[in-house]
Amino acid sequence: MLRTLFVFLFLFCAGCTPSDVFDPPVDNPVDNPAADDPDEPLDVTLDFNNAPHVPPPTNITWDDCSSVEGDHPCNILTVDHEGSGFSLYAFYGQPIVLDFSTMWCGPCNAAANHAQEVQDLYVDDDLIYITVLIENLDRDPPTNADIQQWIDHFGLTTSPVIAGDRSWLQSGGGSWALSGWPTFYYIDREMVLRDIDRGYNANEVIHSIDWLISL
Repeated sequence: MLRTLFVFLFLFCAGCTPSDVFDPPVDNPVDNPAADDPDEPLDVTLDFNNAPHVPPPTNITWDDCSSVEGDHPCNILTVDHEGSGFSLYAFYGQPIVLDFSTMWCGPCNAAANHAQEVQDLYVDDDLIYITVLIENLDRDPPTNADIQQWIDHFGLTTSPVIAGDRSWLQSGGGSWALSGWPTFYYIDREMVLRDIDRGYNANEVIHSIDWLISL
């Protein structure tokens, strides 16, 4: 009963958020404390090429991967905002939401406003909601400081945020097929891509997660 009430309140509050795809850049959707503090350290670019090695679980046995529904998604090996190694495959056994976003995208900011709420709502289902930021406000690959600002601004505590770049996308030679911001990938406990949502709609996110954890 309590969870049903929480879902109702979440949908009531979030149902009217914008869901347009490829919105124009919004002005300063994320605070930038470094701009007003000369003692604040400069942005540090994340070193993807020298990311700490994260061995895959032993139950990862497939050789092929893609961003097609029904296939295994390709692994993501990168670093988090603390410089620790990150591997998508390390979450084998958990339902996963991958939210591919940019910092300049209005609907991406709307989704981020509810990311921690969604993470908390499904904590008993072992869900992990991961935001993959592809670009910062200048449409460049995010830096360590960009990621930390995003986390602080939206109050993300247990919902991970990692930085990527356009080379991860099919348009840049990678494996992830995106045609709009944000794009959500829903991955089941067997690391199979089950559903894809393009654009942000709060009702659809909850509906897709409910279906995912029922599998």
